Amino acid sequence: MKAQGESSSLIHVYSREFGKLILIAKGARGPKSGFRGLLEPFSLLNIHYNEKKGRAYHFLSHAEYLDPFTHLKTNPRAVLYGSVLLEILYKIPDTQTDPALFDLLRDVLTAVNRGSDAVNMHAFFILHYLRLEGLMLDPEHCFQCGKVPDKACFLPHSGQILCENCSQGYAPVWELPATLLSLLIMMMNENIARIAQLRETTADVTLLNRLLWNTLASRFENCRTLRSVDILRKVL
Repeated sequence: MKAQGESSSLIHVYSREFGKLILIAKGARGPKSGFRGLLEPFSLLNIHYNEKKGRAYHFLSHAEYLDPFTHLKTNPRAVLYGSVLLEILYKIPDTQTDPALFDLLRDVLTAVNRGSDAVNMHAFFILHYLRLEGLMLDPEHCFQCGKVPDKACFLPHSGQILCENCSQGYAPVWELPATLLSLLIMMMNENIARIAQLRETTADVTLLNRLLWNTLASRFENCRTLRSVDILRKVL
């Protein structure tokens, strides 16, 4: 949320019906505003707004909580990983409304709020977001030859997984441990309820994060630099 003027706030929201929206909440910073405490990150809201035709923004008229995600907001680890997801949505190019993307984000944040591991849910979101965009990362087949790899390698600059043979001649190449490859396959094949039950992963979290963020960067120019990722790198 960014402040605008002395009393109003400019907020970015992701709506199931309309996708990304920019709204102005008049008087939101005033002591008697009905918006106080509502307009903050990680809030699932029911909103009403007055459309301003021909403008890139609209005026918020009413908002109420559907879920405040209180537990998530008080968990620093969850906030860090959740911020990556919000920044991805903020930076992706404007596209047609995709209710499936809204549902994916809502379900992932709901799982984290209920105590699911933030690392796992962050990874689940990115992998399935890529699938929704038609840019899937396939952990079960070599991108080049299509075979099931005995030993899998990741090319950070192209964001693809290759078998050991096809990866020859490329540099740099990251070898993927069996535990990490198994986790990626599980996340692609299992539903969110199953992933939400997992405890903290035994896979190399640093390598998992680097793989996901490099894959994003290889597919979306706007995701090459994510402020939330830079913060996470310093913390981890």
